[in-house]
Amino acid sequence: MRRLLLLPLLIAAVCVASVAAAGITLSTGQSDYAVLVGEEAAFPIAVENTFGADVTGVLARNVRFVPEGGEAATHSQSRAITLFSDTREITVSAGPTVMPGTFFFDIAFEYGNAPRTRVVLPEIRVHVAGSAAEEEGEQGPQVSSASTEAGSGGAQGGTSSTRQPGQIMQDTGSLREQAAREQDRMQALRSGLLAGLDDDPPVREIHAVLTSRGYTRVAATINPVDEATGSFSFEYRNGAGDTVRAEGAVVNGSAAYAAYATEKSLVVPDAVTANETYKRYAGELADAGFFPATSSMNATTSASSVGVGFIDGQNRTARIVATLSGGEVRSVDIEEPSDLLPLAGAGALCIILLIAYLVRRGAPKAPEPPVTPIPADSRGEALRLLAAAREEFDRGERKGAYGTAGRALRSYVSSVYGTGAELADGDVLRLLEESGRETGAASSLLGRCAAVSYAGSPPLDEGFRAVVGEIEAFIRRD
Repeated sequence: MRRLLLLPLLIAAVCVASVAAAGITLSTGQSDYAVLVGEEAAFPIAVENTFGADVTGVLARNVRFVPEGGEAATHSQSRAITLFSDTREITVSAGPTVMPGTFFFDIAFEYGNAPRTRVVLPEIRVHVAGSAAEEEGEQGPQVSSASTEAGSGGAQGGTSSTRQPGQIMQDTGSLREQAAREQDRMQALRSGLLAGLDDDPPVREIHAVLTSRGYTRVAATINPVDEATGSFSFEYRNGAGDTVRAEGAVVNGSAAYAAYATEKSLVVPDAVTANETYKRYAGELADAGFFPATSSMNATTSASSVGVGFIDGQNRTARIVATLSGGEVRSVDIEEPSDLLPLAGAGALCIILLIAYLVRRGAPKAPEPPVTPIPADSRGEALRLLAAAREEFDRGERKGAYGTAGRALRSYVSSVYGTGAELADGDVLRLLEESGRETGAASSLLGRCAAVSYAGSPPLDEGFRAVVGEIEAFIRRD
């Protein structure tokens, strides 16, 4: 009923905003939407992917909020996203609203190799009304509501109330004061978490690598859970307009880890590319027709992991992973494609020996038809992992116990809101956000697990029991 009150606005503004390019079409049913204070400023975008294959790119969102009687504020965010061949809709959100005003969204999707294709939507507006009373204000100077209760003998009586214009203004003023207090509280939390963050080793290490490659930090987003816990996201951009998003978690007032992944090759520390083992592996891949295509880094307080992804003309992939500590390379490993020539030859030899063995033993019986696996219970599987984490902790495997507990939460979120594939912490939070779910609790829990399993923070008995209890509560109430 409340949304019907905005019908004149929507009828006046209805249009179809759409844009298509090279097989990707994005569209919205209208260019103006309306919500109430406290509701989420979000709208759906219809997706048409005619490539017949998954398309990975970057979704850029620039949001400008103009409050009633206040100064405008702008926030920009870019994140990697895959438009699967069967993706029909994605949701864009600026989060819960706290005061009346208007959000102005500029949305773009960029994908492909150089020159990259950029799909841009026309401006989308989300209008935030302070209350249902404000929405009805244009229809008359008073707002009335009535309710009637009916018993076994029919209507027994009724109550009615009428709010005068002065009362409506008083209610609106109170709402704005409450919103302002909440804004001040959240800003204080953000400032507290941001203070000193650049001096934490994981953030400092990531920042040094990106700036050495010509990137400059252009935006920072802090999502606090409390005074000492939360998550952060930094956006970096170079002179060519390429962006890299670094993310991480804050635990006990310090950065537990910071990580980034980019479709640009060799955005990694110089110590990695100068390492002799890395050079040898990279040379072997080059001889096989592979070239570097992607880079990633995950820095913690104790060690950092750096990955360089390679690809060839047949879309086969390989990866070189290096571990650093104190700025020095400690180990380098290679993940080769399973169908490279040495392995293919070994496989052919195994097949020949197997055929010879079967010829000597006689033809085998007809194989039994495969049994279709029963779909796993996502909640039951997550609870089983939590039980395993408790057993690990009791055996003294405390670091592994925290890792298993975090895996339980990731597994549950991936199974319920995604495809069930193994996800990183940042992917879990993005999946929750895209599904319209609150991310604060999950961010805190994953950060506390990562602080022990990856960053080496000391595990405490009470701390572990609290983490496992909160994860179990999250799974059971979700």
